Amino acid sequence: MAEQLTERVFVLPGGTNIGVVIADDGRAVVIDTGLNDTPARKLLRFVREDLKTDIAAIINTHGHADHFGGNAFLVKRTGAPVYAPDLDEMTLRHPLMQPIMLYGGADPADAIRTSFLVAEAGPVDGLVHLGENEIAGVNFAAHSLTGHSMNQLGYVIDDVFFCADVVFPEATLEKYPIPYLYGLTEHLQALEFARGVQARKIVPGHGPILDDINSLVDLNLAAIERVITTILEIVDRPMLADEICQQLFQHMNVTIADAQAYYLLRPTVQAYLAHLERTGALNLIVADASVIWTRR
Repeated sequence: MAEQLTERVFVLPGGTNIGVVIADDGRAVVIDTGLNDTPARKLLRFVREDLKTDIAAIINTHGHADHFGGNAFLVKRTGAPVYAPDLDEMTLRHPLMQPIMLYGGADPADAIRTSFLVAEAGPVDGLVHLGENEIAGVNFAAHSLTGHSMNQLGYVIDDVFFCADVVFPEATLEKYPIPYLYGLTEHLQALEFARGVQARKIVPGHGPILDDINSLVDLNLAAIERVITTILEIVDRPMLADEICQQLFQHMNVTIADAQAYYLLRPTVQAYLAHLERTGALNLIVADASVIWTRR
């Protein structure tokens, strides 16, 4: 069931929250499309049957399959152009890039070529730029929320802040105490930036719609601090990254049930290690044909 936030802004809650904005000409501009055809079909049905219009454009917040997996279906059904942030748009056009990056830049094992990571490829017709944008008759501001992905953007439209995956809901943090990150340093900056965005409603990529983002920012920062504290407790001697991962997952009761879970979390731990090296807490040393991490 869609929730109407303003006269022309709607949200379809689900595994991924999908935004719908009515443009001046009466057509709909969509923000993210969900993981696959299933939410995309519900979205198209809502636009055509409930709103009595069609989709004029698709705008994605970042290049993860659970946010653009419905693009290809909607493009085939509507011909709508697709817009996305620079860098992240690469994954929309070449979805295999996501498991390639998670696999360290190599040809990824079949075990991580899953539908959650590899959506159907689709076109990208234009880039969303920082600052003011106008797409299909909808004006909006784009803000950098880099960290969860290489160039994640958040969009403010009619006093509604679509903040993508800069924050995760409490239930997600309880189930997944180490959420995926591309870069921790920039993610911390994005979390603090999100506090200052003026909006009447906040729409995270996942979870309930918010009136205020501050308490959820605090919860996400606390989750990050728990991971940092645990890593620093673990690295009490020179260690390989895989050793740190294994002990971290054990200490934080993280279940690694399959290769996908491992290859989502290993790069995330690498992001933490890079941040801790950058901020002076850890050293990276090459010795015995290996990369070793030590406390400073």
